[in-house]
Amino acid sequence: MRDTIQKHAPKSRRSEVIATELGYLWSNLLQRGVGDTHRTVGLCAIGDDEGSNTLAANLALFLGSKGKRVALVEASLRRQTLASVFQATPSPGLADLLAGKAVMRDVVRMQVTAGVDLVPAGESADPFWGFTDEKFRGILQQILVDRDLCLVDVPGLNRSPEASLVIRSLDAVVLVVEANRHRADVVRRNVDHLRSLGTPVLGSVANDIVHEVPILVQKLL
Repeated sequence: MRDTIQKHAPKSRRSEVIATELGYLWSNLLQRGVGDTHRTVGLCAIGDDEGSNTLAANLALFLGSKGKRVALVEASLRRQTLASVFQATPSPGLADLLAGKAVMRDVVRMQVTAGVDLVPAGESADPFWGFTDEKFRGILQQILVDRDLCLVDVPGLNRSPEASLVIRSLDAVVLVVEANRHRADVVRRNVDHLRSLGTPVLGSVANDIVHEVPILVQKLL
């Protein structure tokens, strides 16, 4: 799921397929306490470019379209992408808030799409240090005061040492794995690592699965 819903016409076949898959995902997350006991939920991947940020953006778009008030927070400070997805100003952002160089009203991009507020990554000279205390957890709680849910784009587990610190500040986390990219033992090792952090692991999403699609069906997508 590397495309975002907003890149396609709302009634296009591709958007319908993406929305259906997001509906299944949201149903599973609801059964695991998201929106009730889990209100800050991270989406993370093992490496870079596995689609966890796109999935976070798509899920926020989907929930916003269903009447939920959602905050999308880009905690992946090394690879800023979400501001461009939503055509929002990239700075100041979370990095500036963590460093004390900005206040909340400066970093929240209100209603970048229906029901969705965005906190972009911003500019950071040291992506690790800002997560070493409890400030990030406090920021998330402040964001939740008038929102239903906070979705967090977590840095890659094998690319960013701060990923574990981000995850420990969350209520729950979902692992996003690109199909056919990692060996099974690598995925198991990363799942074990996530569990060792003490944050509930709600499950995993296999991304970019390739199916053989008949040519006639391809023309409809």
